[in-house]
Amino acid sequence: MLSGLRHALMSPVTGPVATAIAMALAVALGVASAGWETRRARYEARIVELSQAAERNQVSLRTELASCRAAGEARQLTAAEYAAKGPPPDGAKRLLEQQPEGIDACARMESADRAVLSNLKR
Repeated sequence: MLSGLRHALMSPVTGPVATAIAMALAVALGVASAGWETRRARYEARIVELSQAAERNQVSLRTELASCRAAGEARQLTAAEYAAKGPPPDGAKRLLEQQPEGIDACARMESADRAVLSNLKR
């Protein structure tokens, strides 16, 4: 077995065959490397695009949160004014007891914004 291996390695055909194989592997490596670089450039562009979208989304969410907080502060002032006027009418009591959809939308939105912002910080 060792003599067969020695004979194969010493053959005059082995050098050119090994050179051809080495050249083919070098070309394959070059082609693969070019593909990897192209894929890497696409991934980096996508990362930049997603980062910019996340920043825009964060600015939008912060704006909505600020508007909800401002609305909440205005609502507190209005509530104080209503409290000074006396007991609310029966219709208002019924609305507060039944909690129709949208009565506390800003508070729910603020809670959702906090959840989204905490996920973006991670």
